[in-house]
Amino acid sequence: MSRKVIFIGPAYPYRGGIAAFNENLATTFQQNGWDCKIFTFTQQYPNLLFPGKNQLTTEDPKPNLTIKRGIYSTNPLNWLRMSKEIVAEQPELVITQYWMPFMAPAFGTILRGIKKALPQVKIATVVHNFKPHESRIGDKQLNKYITNRTDMLICLSDSVQAEIEESVKDKPVVKLFHPIYDHYGTAMSQAKAKDLLGWEEETQYLLFFGLVRAYKGVDLLLEALSFLRSDYNYKLVIAGEFYEKYENYQKIIEQHNLEERVVIRNEYIPNEDVPKLFCAAAAIVLPYRTATQSGVVPIALHFERPVIVTKVGSLSDMIEKHKLGLVSEANPAAIAEQLDSFLSSKSEIKSDFEHIKNDLSWHAFYLSLITQIEAYES
Repeated sequence: MSRKVIFIGPAYPYRGGIAAFNENLATTFQQNGWDCKIFTFTQQYPNLLFPGKNQLTTEDPKPNLTIKRGIYSTNPLNWLRMSKEIVAEQPELVITQYWMPFMAPAFGTILRGIKKALPQVKIATVVHNFKPHESRIGDKQLNKYITNRTDMLICLSDSVQAEIEESVKDKPVVKLFHPIYDHYGTAMSQAKAKDLLGWEEETQYLLFFGLVRAYKGVDLLLEALSFLRSDYNYKLVIAGEFYEKYENYQKIIEQHNLEERVVIRNEYIPNEDVPKLFCAAAAIVLPYRTATQSGVVPIALHFERPVIVTKVGSLSDMIEKHKLGLVSEANPAAIAEQLDSFLSSKSEIKSDFEHIKNDLSWHAFYLSLITQIEAYES
């Protein structure tokens, strides 16, 4: 008889890194003999609070996953009903994805109902972020609301672990790692990827990938380009939907005469385009002002691309440990120095990608996670 695990959090038809993490983790549990079901949203964010154009993906659903839509993030009566539905499934394990205090009331209430009806069930919460990038009054209380209703907190970086342990004293906090995102398909040659995208064969392309938000420092990266030598044959590609005023970034581009250097795709990038963008790029650039970890690095690892990152939070830990790229301080001059080092080939970046991929696989993550969960005594 198979064991049963319930996952709570974003999943198809919702898009984004947390949804991808939730689905990949559920798939891995399923591959290891578990009976899995994901409970996701009918309403994730009210449209009034969502800064993007669309919350839903245009991709096909992941095959062989059972996903139940039903959670309303803003409806307390719904939380009680969803809790009862999960209790009826009789799981032995519940795993919740948590990334912002806004979700604490819904998830915390659902978990409280599960634990009340099934005291023996083990509840683990994967904390992607603990202190939000844009803090608000009440964040601490909301974080406490969900941490009080989980048995074990799983984090993916030293910085998030430190943030949790600063305020949570009575729950085990386990640091694992961010597995490699390998669901985008296989790599292709750089020449083929450039051809499919219509990019110039001789140009070195630097890729910023993901939603454009203030804390991600795209403005720092644009300013950094103004420091680079004019004879370098490179272009910066910004691929992701802008959650900030586009005009502010356009102003920097015009101020430094970067119109011929910068290519912008102001949209959510569909999965089918991800392999082309990463394989065509010479390097991936993450110029973040603040960060815990990033889901972009595991994608770069999958496609074996070097990464240039800023030394903030735990963003640079994996880069330095596995020699995956270059690290700079989070200011334009420092970022420019590392870009110069890369473009001029002053820095040789060599990594044992096969070994790293094995160590950071979803199966390795599953084995570490399940060992921690089974060792826990409530």
